[in-house]
Amino acid sequence: MKKYSFEIRQIDAWFYDEQWNYNTTYYIGTMTTQAENIKKAFARYLKKQGIIFKKNRTRIEINDGGCIYEIIDRKTQEPLFCAIYMEV
Repeated sequence: MKKYSFEIRQIDAWFYDEQWNYNTTYYIGTMTTQAENIKKAFARYLKKQGIIFKKNRTRIEINDGGCIYEIIDRKTQEPLFCAIYMEV
C-alpha cells in the first residue's frame, strides 16, 4: 500500500482582487497516511490536533492537480488550513 505524506499548515489569507491570497502560513505538523481518502485523513488529523469545525461550515477542495488540499469556509470561501503533498 502506498504511503502519502503531507505538510499541514494554518492559513492567514487576505481577500484582494476578488480572490483569497495567502498572506502567511503556520506549520502545524506532518501527516503520513496510507488512506485512499485523503480528505478524511486530513480532517481526522486536524481533529487529533484539537481543531474541530462546526458541521457543514467547511469543505475540502483539491488544488494544484491534487497536490494541495484546502479546508475552505463555505460562507466566505476563505482558506483556513492546507495539506501540501510531500514526496515520501
